[in-house]
Amino acid sequence: MERRKNPDALGLLSVVAETEVIEGPKRKANRYPGVFKVEGKKGISYGIDYIHPQTARRIRKILKGVTSELQAAELRSVEIADAARGAVQKAYSLKPNRRVVSFESMVDLYLQQWARVNKGSWKTDSYRARALKMWFKGKLMSDINLDLIEKYKAARLNNVGRKSINKEISLGSQVFEKAVEWKKFEGENPFCKGARFKIKKGKKPGALTIEQVTAIREQIGHPVKRDMVEFGYYTGWRIGEIRKLKWEDVSLDSGKAWILDPKNTLSVEIELSHEAVALIARQKKRGPYVFCHLNGKPFKTGLHTVIKSAAARAGVSLPPRKAWHIFRRTWATMMLQNGCDIETLRVLGNWKDFQMPLWYAESAGTEGRREALNRIPALGTDDRNLPEKRDGMEPRH
Repeated sequence: MERRKNPDALGLLSVVAETEVIEGPKRKANRYPGVFKVEGKKGISYGIDYIHPQTARRIRKILKGVTSELQAAELRSVEIADAARGAVQKAYSLKPNRRVVSFESMVDLYLQQWARVNKGSWKTDSYRARALKMWFKGKLMSDINLDLIEKYKAARLNNVGRKSINKEISLGSQVFEKAVEWKKFEGENPFCKGARFKIKKGKKPGALTIEQVTAIREQIGHPVKRDMVEFGYYTGWRIGEIRKLKWEDVSLDSGKAWILDPKNTLSVEIELSHEAVALIARQKKRGPYVFCHLNGKPFKTGLHTVIKSAAARAGVSLPPRKAWHIFRRTWATMMLQNGCDIETLRVLGNWKDFQMPLWYAESAGTEGRREALNRIPALGTDDRNLPEKRDGMEPRH
């Protein structure tokens, strides 16, 4: 088999088609494009040559029983028409029921039809998909294999870190999973076979002390933003969840509030502490949002600059790129150090699984674990365990 590049391929730049080699001298027909004849020992045979309109594969073969160039040209027209209308069974050289879709189009379908609806981080997925679409440009889903994925990983190391590449590989795997689920592709997921880069676990997540949180809060002049810092400390809510909190989602009487459209897409009703309820109650109703500008409009940014500036003035160092998130870390650590169990922490923190709660549990430190151990009630003295004395003599060992 020889391999040739297809010049058309519906805009796919690197599709390669398998072409059949036909023995004997071949002459193209002058009157009929795509028709050729071969002179062999048994006489003249007629063949056709065309590009499949759906798969961009080159189809080239001898037609049995054809006795003229005109007859071959007519059959060629029929085959192309059948292939164009999706008659896969009549695609002539394609396996029956083979589903053909390009990787680029499947990524776009995944982003628009599923990620945008079901994932709060769909914009991040859209950004990560750029590199995948560029590298695998022109490839069909069936063209992608482990070798291409390993080459992709090696090339991406020149621009981004291993952790970012692992997330891109994970996105590619999700695209294949949805393609199989939606019956757009039949086959194995090559992104599952490729090993992700091994990433060393970083430092355990740090937390602030009560004094540090107070110092940061006191450096913020805006009264609502100051209250938002307190609310984050008392609830552990993400900044996006605090910004989106509306009056209609709060029940001050029952001490609960709904988290709608969170990061993990699981809307849930959460219990609030007395301090958190008091913070909400003292806000003025300037609009539909609880924490908003003085003119009633919601905050549209993460307020990270406000926290970073306040921390700098207070002399508190923050972890990189985690300005607001440090309050969630602090809340989780405080909850665990004060006896909260993992399941309660998971529910109140609105995590899908136990991965992050366990991560915070490990960071609580040996002192917290020692305090928990020392809270086990002591048993009474058991005289049977005392060393035996005989006739005033010292006990034997």
